[in-house]
Amino acid sequence: MKTALLVALVALVAPARSQELDALPRNLERLNEQGLEIDLEKIKARGFIRVLTRNNPACYFMHRGQLMGFEYELVRRFAKQHDLEVVVIVPENWNDMGTWLREGRADLAAATLTMTPRRFNNKQGLVYCHRYGEFQEHIVGRADDRSIQSLDDLNGRTIHVRASSSYHESLLELQKKKKLKFKIALVPESEETFEILDQVAAGEYDLTCADQPLLNQSVRLRARLKPVLTLPRVRGYGWAVRENQPRLRAAVNAFFAKELKTDAYRSLHNRYFNLAQNTKLEETFAPGGAGRITPYDELVKKHAATYAFPWTLICSQMFQESRFKADAVSWSGAQGLMQLMPATAKEVGVKNPFDPDDNIRGGTYYLNQQYRRVPDEVDALNTTCFALAAYVGGYGHLIDARALAEKQGKDPDVWIGNVDHAYALLSEPRYHKRAKYGYCRGDEIIDYVRKVMSRYVSYDAAQNNRAPK
Repeated sequence: MKTALLVALVALVAPARSQELDALPRNLERLNEQGLEIDLEKIKARGFIRVLTRNNPACYFMHRGQLMGFEYELVRRFAKQHDLEVVVIVPENWNDMGTWLREGRADLAAATLTMTPRRFNNKQGLVYCHRYGEFQEHIVGRADDRSIQSLDDLNGRTIHVRASSSYHESLLELQKKKKLKFKIALVPESEETFEILDQVAAGEYDLTCADQPLLNQSVRLRARLKPVLTLPRVRGYGWAVRENQPRLRAAVNAFFAKELKTDAYRSLHNRYFNLAQNTKLEETFAPGGAGRITPYDELVKKHAATYAFPWTLICSQMFQESRFKADAVSWSGAQGLMQLMPATAKEVGVKNPFDPDDNIRGGTYYLNQQYRRVPDEVDALNTTCFALAAYVGGYGHLIDARALAEKQGKDPDVWIGNVDHAYALLSEPRYHKRAKYGYCRGDEIIDYVRKVMSRYVSYDAAQNNRAPK
């Protein structure tokens, strides 16, 4: 009866809280954005790096709950060297990339950005980092089109590209130098190169341009498309940062100077851009992020809705707990998808912790319990961080950490740089001996919250393919 009453009360407050929680990805992405002079030291102190990229087979996508993509994996390798989590931000349009970076809505852009001298001319204050990759751009047409044998055969034809792309710049240069009279048709800035190639293959567009690496990914279209002409200039990719981030730029440059010489980089590049190995890549990429995250998506959606949690948040927590393994048992005895301890499972009414439905229900209910124990004056973002910390470490340690944060002159209602700092101190004897609930594994709790929240933002971006507003 008590449980039923609690569920009813939660349902009454769900709409208002749902709106707050839906804004979590946007709020987390924008943490500390007010300081445009956020260089590497402040990024490290914050614990995560915000990365602008695109939802496509080359940059970033989700497959069976795993976040993948050439650029995403490169950024992860860079971030790991600096003990950072990665928060992915996907703008709605390609031409937002430079603007958002300049405005401080992210720390760097990593999206197979071709380095050209004029690309950021209208976005002052941005610079490229170390060049990586070497390729040529091709004009691409249908495989059965034999009408183009030379540059002159482009006269009268139409080439479809985005205005913000390097291809547009290359085509304008080609028109000027060779005095050619082909038409450049500008496609929406939201279209990815693989989508434009699809349109050419289908006969909706006449011609387009594409990098060799991106062509190598289009295995499915190989029989219907071909490069009809190769442009002479050799290109390369580069991450972009603001000019006032010299230490971040230096760190990226140092990373690539070493990374490009490693077998790990060559293996990563081959995995995404080697034609012979890419036969399954397009199968794993779900355009628009429409693919499933877990084998239990419908169960997660059902139970997350009961407590007005975003279902992608619960998926992220479940991945962190069990990697979606329903039969998982930890060294401490935690069981199932949401890794409930036997006493906790009993407390929340879970009869079979290895039954996905029962375990997800119990885990979501338990997270909601922690959420509701946080004082009302704490906003949704910080309440969620607190609830996750209490879920993995116990509510008593959260009480101690908030109290210690206040004693340290920090804000007890804010997680990043405040309460998380207090958690770290609670592993030291001089602090935990004075704490009511004693010693806690503070670094593990901090790492848990970071990973769940950053992956949640990434899941949200990949699943919904939407930009933060």
